[in-house]
Amino acid sequence: MSFPASSSVITDQTAMHAAIALANPGWQIPPPSALRSLSDIVFDWIIIYVAAWAEYRIGACIMLLTILIIGNRQRALGNLLHEASHQNLSARRRANDWMAQIFLAPALLNDLTLYRRQHARHHVWLGDPIRDPDYLPLSPHQHYRWFGAYTHMLRDPSTWIGSLFGHLAGKRLSLSRWLAIILWWTALESVLYLLHGGHFALLFLTLWIIAKATVFHAITTFREMNDHYGLESGGIFRHTRETPNFGLLSVLLHPHHNGYHLTHHLFPHVPYHHLPRAHARLRQVPFFNRLAIVCDGYVKGPNVCVDGRGQDHG
Repeated sequence: MSFPASSSVITDQTAMHAAIALANPGWQIPPPSALRSLSDIVFDWIIIYVAAWAEYRIGACIMLLTILIIGNRQRALGNLLHEASHQNLSARRRANDWMAQIFLAPALLNDLTLYRRQHARHHVWLGDPIRDPDYLPLSPHQHYRWFGAYTHMLRDPSTWIGSLFGHLAGKRLSLSRWLAIILWWTALESVLYLLHGGHFALLFLTLWIIAKATVFHAITTFREMNDHYGLESGGIFRHTRETPNFGLLSVLLHPHHNGYHLTHHLFPHVPYHHLPRAHARLRQVPFFNRLAIVCDGYVKGPNVCVDGRGQDHG
């Protein structure tokens, strides 16, 4: 899917490609691994299933932990859906889309075609308040510190509805695509009913909804703000943060290396499992180091991820 890109986006990508060609002429974008992608998808679903089964067997005393785990893995599946929109799950388009349409998009109440179309606009019109569908305007409360800006965004009804209902919200889907998502969930619940009975099937659905409305929404909002919020428009470098892996915090907030967002916008077809290595190569290029906004921590450090989320960050 192609849209005419803004001149600032084209300028940054062209300059970065030229700089890396001079500094590292032998570097090529590595191909995606369908086996790696499928194994990550299966792993995420196993974690979700085990968490729900533990809740079913042990009881409500572990519900908070269960919801945290499920919500985190929902975000992980969402990040893999994002990769599918770039055809980064498999070099074969049919295999890439098959994985997304079977295991990812309908589970999150999304449609791959619509997701791909909207996300393409985000890339080509990055930072445009009108054309970028993911653009986040600054909080109207100028006195907010970063946490206040985050909680303000977290409480926004339209943002919460989008997190919970995905593409089912509004009138963006045709009736056939809307029904396809409903049928997918009907099939999953029927399988769970046949395997474990009605109690577990209902519990799984309930945990999924609660996790999506709370933990998934909280992580998604943080991630969206972390990537671009509070930065100036006018190109990829000026409007995008890079968040390298910070151990367990990155597993929670940026599963599947989703924090390497600047590298991703500069090279959208680098598969997610190659992003850390691509980032390491870019750090060897002076042009990248001069312009890149690279975070050295989420909330502590000289260049933290939360910088720019309000007018006062003290």
